[in-house]
Amino acid sequence: MTVEKKTKGKKTQENILFESRRILNEEGVFLTLRELSKIIGITIGGITNYFPTKDHLFVGLAEIYEKEVAEISISDSVAQAPSFFTFLDFVSKIMDIQFENRSTIRFISLASQSQKTLFDQITTTWNNRKDKPFAMVRSLVDHGLLTEEILEEFPKHIFRFQFINTMTTWISSYSLYDNDKLFEEVKPIYLAGILNVFSPFLTVKGKEQYLEVMKTLKSDYQNG
Repeated sequence: MTVEKKTKGKKTQENILFESRRILNEEGVFLTLRELSKIIGITIGGITNYFPTKDHLFVGLAEIYEKEVAEISISDSVAQAPSFFTFLDFVSKIMDIQFENRSTIRFISLASQSQKTLFDQITTTWNNRKDKPFAMVRSLVDHGLLTEEILEEFPKHIFRFQFINTMTTWISSYSLYDNDKLFEEVKPIYLAGILNVFSPFLTVKGKEQYLEVMKTLKSDYQNG
């Protein structure tokens, strides 16, 4: 396989993105590009040459986040060995990526339609991703862990709303309420909250497995 050789400009652009992500995670999303450039140790033009505005910078950071998430395929875990344990493993990996990209998620959550460059990116991502959770859901239904009710139109939309919101808003909860704790300390609580969106649709078999997973998460939290 031929590995694409990166140009100096591409390397510089990537360095700006990864340094910006690290700094914004630590310092918050309200830094200006000028403040950011000083911390990185480059001129403001060194950033704006690649990212004319802060929105353009966050579009670049959002693309990194989406690429990292895309590398974790549902088909490699839940769809091949459907269980709430494989689902938990899948979500845990996604949460780790989200934590590494928490400044990007927080900035996007504050975006408005007036920020056209960023908003167009968000809209495209949403349209591409909104139905992907149902590859996982269908597998869990087929293996007798969830009832078919979850696939009906109204319950499906309720589930999708709850699942996507809990999978993203935990970042805000962590920043607002749990920032005095390590991420690993509160992660079992957030994982349990995400798993809980399935509770109205559990079969008898599914409930048994669900309770086993919850027991594991409780133990992880108490021993963390």
